[in-house]
Amino acid sequence: MNPRDASNRGRGEGDPRPESSAPAADPDAHLVRAVVRAVRGGDHEAFGRLVERYQGRLFALALMLTREPSAAEEVTQDALVRAFTSLDAYDEGRPFYPWLATIAVRLAQNWLHRRGRVAMREGQAPAPDLETAAGADALAALIADEDGRRLWRSVALLPQGERAAVILYYRQDMSVRDIARALGVTSGTVKTFLFRARQKLRRTLRAAQQKGEGR
Repeated sequence: MNPRDASNRGRGEGDPRPESSAPAADPDAHLVRAVVRAVRGGDHEAFGRLVERYQGRLFALALMLTREPSAAEEVTQDALVRAFTSLDAYDEGRPFYPWLATIAVRLAQNWLHRRGRVAMREGQAPAPDLETAAGADALAALIADEDGRRLWRSVALLPQGERAAVILYYRQDMSVRDIARALGVTSGTVKTFLFRARQKLRRTLRAAQQKGEGR
């Protein structure tokens, strides 16, 4: 999906993928089912197949949420470990990645909260919600569309809930219901996050375009 489309989407405006609450079908269902059953049967090495399948995507998610490569690595590894140790709780009737992403999102949120508490304890203001130089370079590598890079840097400036909703919906292709579960909010709140984020991104892009035209 082209990142630029995110800026043009109002509530149902030109969006070929409606904000449905229904979970999407899992294209990896057969692989996941086989691995889960193998692990539950005692073949713990089989989980490596899911690590190979989802580690890169999970890291991209963690990086866009934390904007720190080292934190993204920590969140990714912790999420995979927790998924492995909690595999008995996974419902095979639901897509696997949203379940895994929920673990990663909550770990990323915990990391952001810890960072804020440490900064306050040390008598410093929390770091602004911006990309670090290293994080910006790593994030840029994840965005193939050159024209979309400015948009995704603007996404990094959104409030945490709006930023997470945009990333999960547009970059991770998760349904509203799955995003709500990951963020611990209602589906209506997710739709509000998306609506507000779109309005802000439109204003940001409009201002950038006007600035470019005025040169």
